[in-house]
Amino acid sequence: MTALTDTVDMLRLRHAAVVSVFAPVTEEVEMLAGDALEALSIDPAAADLEAASVPSTRLALDVYVWRWVEARAALGFDFSADGGSYSRSQLAKQATEMRRRAEDAAEAAGLAAFAMPLIGVGTMLLGDEWSDCVSVY
Repeated sequence: MTALTDTVDMLRLRHAAVVSVFAPVTEEVEMLAGDALEALSIDPAAADLEAASVPSTRLALDVYVWRWVEARAALGFDFSADGGSYSRSQLAKQATEMRRRAEDAAEAAGLAAFAMPLIGVGTMLLGDEWSDCVSVY
């Protein structure tokens, strides 16, 4: 077992409905799990996922899974056929809401990878002139 396989198992259990509906291939599941671990600076090849890392791994995994779902749902479109109306964009809206909730929960838990950047507005000296600028920290 490795941290990656532990996280893949966590993804399959925690997001069983997503896995069932979207049927991601093994490579996609491993990519999502690996991205979540890397966001937390956890080596995917480490022997095991430490128990202390499980709560933050769950939060990071939620963010990456809902980002993945949101990207796929964005391809849906609304249409009418055979007297019926199909609103596929509703799935995209729900996925966006779930992604935002996951990001907010990760940020509230203090996970640095999901914190909103601080934006400073000020002035800086360029040559002999002062110029307004916006900088991201």
